[in-house]
Amino acid sequence: MRSESFTIIELIISVFILTVGISAVLYMFPIGIQIQKASQMATVAIQLSQGKMEEIISKSYGEIIAGTVEEDYGFDSDFSSYRRETEISYFNPENPQIVPVSDLGIKKIQVTVFWRSPLGISEKEIKLITLFARK
Repeated sequence: MRSESFTIIELIISVFILTVGISAVLYMFPIGIQIQKASQMATVAIQLSQGKMEEIISKSYGEIIAGTVEEDYGFDSDFSSYRRETEISYFNPENPQIVPVSDLGIKKIQVTVFWRSPLGISEKEIKLITLFARK
């Protein structure tokens, strides 16, 4: 007569395989949360840089002054993990590598937003660049 039950070895092996599978799934949850948080922070950085860019280009050409403005962490109380740097310079379309000393009718606007990664290990950045011409 043949028995239709599991042996103790089969039971131990199946419990081991089940434990390894569940452990792998549980290990993925924190990684997924970190990826989601990193994406969320990058999205906020893009919005902060786009907001600053729109603020600048809503002005007339003459109101946009060449120079660099640095806003340290906490420049906005709602976004204390971010800092922003805005650089406005003259632009020469004939030779883009060299920044001209005088205004040729085109200004280069570069907004860079920095933030600390969710783990705090490194600083990330996003950069938006546009050209603004005199009308």
